[in-house]
Amino acid sequence: MAEIIDETETGIRWVSDEEAHAIFDAKARRLMGMSGEEFLRRYDAGEFADIHADGENRAFVSLELMIAFGR
Repeated sequence: MAEIIDETETGIRWVSDEEAHAIFDAKARRLMGMSGEEFLRRYDAGEFADIHADGENRAFVSLELMIAFGR
């Protein structure tokens, strides 16, 4: 039988959808100077299509990796 591990022992903290959206919004404001909602709207519209995932665009890439938090 598999051992059940309490999430508090793993160091993982689960967040609600509201908390995830707030985290994403705060990061978008800090890194990109826009709300999370605006970032997603512009991302979905393809406005960032020419941004390359390289060292010069770390802020964008960091936020792009967190899109699931904003949706």
